[in-house]
Amino acid sequence: MKYCYLIVFALLISACSNTPKVDLTINAAGINNGTIILSQANESLLSQNFKDGAAHINKPISTAGYYNISIIDTEKPLASKISFEVYLENGSYTIQTKAGSADYPAITSSSKTQQQLSDYYVTEGRMAGKLNQNISTNLIYLDTREARSLPKKERSALIAKTRNYQIARRKMEPAILKAYLSQHPDNVVAAHIMNLQYLDEYPAEYNALLNKLTAQAKQTPDGQKVADKLSLLMKLLPGAEAPDITGVTPDGKDFDKRSIKKKLILVEFWAAKSDQSQRNHSKMLNGLIIGDSDKKQFEIVSVSIDSSEDVWKRALKLSNLTWPQVADFKGDSSPNVSNWKITTLPAYFLVDSKWRILKPNIDIIDVDQEVHDYLKIH
Repeated sequence: MKYCYLIVFALLISACSNTPKVDLTINAAGINNGTIILSQANESLLSQNFKDGAAHINKPISTAGYYNISIIDTEKPLASKISFEVYLENGSYTIQTKAGSADYPAITSSSKTQQQLSDYYVTEGRMAGKLNQNISTNLIYLDTREARSLPKKERSALIAKTRNYQIARRKMEPAILKAYLSQHPDNVVAAHIMNLQYLDEYPAEYNALLNKLTAQAKQTPDGQKVADKLSLLMKLLPGAEAPDITGVTPDGKDFDKRSIKKKLILVEFWAAKSDQSQRNHSKMLNGLIIGDSDKKQFEIVSVSIDSSEDVWKRALKLSNLTWPQVADFKGDSSPNVSNWKITTLPAYFLVDSKWRILKPNIDIIDVDQEVHDYLKIH
């Protein structure tokens, strides 16, 4: 029995030692009083006062992994908070940052993964630091009383300028990752960074980067998620064969895409509950395609994401939609949603007579011009 107690005690010690315990020393120049928040996957794990520009945390964490640290200055607007990502595991971390800085903090740690993460953000700062600072400065200013008191036209222009900065910043993301991978090919954090980014805008570029990852990085949960996302997105690139559409027409017959005998087809995904879908239907009924010769070679196929057949048919009747309609009544669980990667409604895809994608996620206001330009040369 004595030996049994010893074994149990040893197992308890072993279990405790396997629980990651981190020792964080955080210094933020320029912040006198505030709050530091440690979170993971948008869930706050701990909150601690931040005094005289410093904080110290010595706590066990549930598992090693990527976490987010936010430092909120109680004397300034919430938009001025400092937020950054860290990889935490057993060991000590010293973090140096400062108020108003959009730069990634200087982090000293024995964690190899954290060192790789720091290297990525150093690369990002070198390539996009000025743009990051412009975005941060504008967002902080927009949250002030002075900005809220600006004339409507002036405030709208500032918001538009900030959005343009953000669009330009997103365009840089694949280039930053490419530069980082060329300097640090043997890393696992690139897969994690890719999983945080919006892959839909530049799937071909991201797919090329995925192919450059190490086998270890591809096998991480982040790497597998990225691979799954990109395998779908690559099927929706211009020139790719469009995914099938499942469902029935209002008369109960299975939809057959081969029944559409037009040179160009606009595939619409919509739902009765989507007000924007209904507004766009009005535009489509009143002349989405302007030229008569273009109209003869163009068709629309609307795919409903509604889960109720009655709701769908009632919406069709109220809107008096005259072009082919399809629904499978599976809502967000429809294979049409997953196969076409529908994340917002309405969504539009322009395909040719062979159901090859010409323009994925096209804006409805661009459809007429795209159709006209295509038919001029085909």
